[in-house]
Amino acid sequence: MSVLVTGPTGMVGRRVLTELRRRGITAAGASRTSEVRLDWTDTSDWDKVLDGVESIFVVTPIGRSLGNRVAGFIEKAAEKGVEKAVVMSSMGSEHAPSDSDQRVAEERARKVFDKWTVLRPNWLNQDFTEGTFAALARSRNGRLELPVKKHTAVSFVDARDVANTAVAALVGDHAGREYTLTGPEPVTFKQFVRMTKGTDSPVWRFKKVDEAGFYFRARNRGWGDRYIDTLNERFAAAVAGRAAEVTEDVRAALGRDPGPVAKFIREETA
Repeated sequence: MSVLVTGPTGMVGRRVLTELRRRGITAAGASRTSEVRLDWTDTSDWDKVLDGVESIFVVTPIGRSLGNRVAGFIEKAAEKGVEKAVVMSSMGSEHAPSDSDQRVAEERARKVFDKWTVLRPNWLNQDFTEGTFAALARSRNGRLELPVKKHTAVSFVDARDVANTAVAALVGDHAGREYTLTGPEPVTFKQFVRMTKGTDSPVWRFKKVDEAGFYFRARNRGWGDRYIDTLNERFAAAVAGRAAEVTEDVRAALGRDPGPVAKFIREETA
């Protein structure tokens, strides 16, 4: 079995690649800087990239207007005889406009593959240690400033659970399944930050800001408008209570409950 993993340096993709190799499965990372060079904007070598590949794990980049490119790659994979596609988007993407990047990629996989699986994880625990929240906090001396309320609750999910679900879908029979992946309980931003007290987490404090304030801070980090708009849409959904839902999908995929935030903090930040 040969698996191609896109987004191999990301919080989930990196763990997918590691776990596949740990199981002795032939797997390669594909990006502009990986062992297999993949550029979403350059279709000239996609045939070569997909030679000999049996399954693909596809992550649609957020806020980069690449949905149609990713969908084209998925279609090319089907044409090349790839048998299975596991596509990761984000929680709530099934309700996004039909032309949104992640929705376009999901729909194309369903259309051209018989064996497809869609993963829609909520915000990741690792966003606080190595992702978006960590980057923002490091630029503000440890203070995480977001356009959400202190008591906005999110069922944060561990990237390890997401990666293990992806691997299960790649090596097992999860065709036609759509998994919304959450942690076992909703946790507020204030609670999450409080639980990291005394650890080496880059996030020490939490402060609510409005969308304009968040936009200013994000632009100072060099983030593009579309990416910031996408983040603000997800924050608005969280404030409206749509990110607090807890599902049974990790259990359905892995046969066990997802790891709680406290366990993540104990294992990853102590």
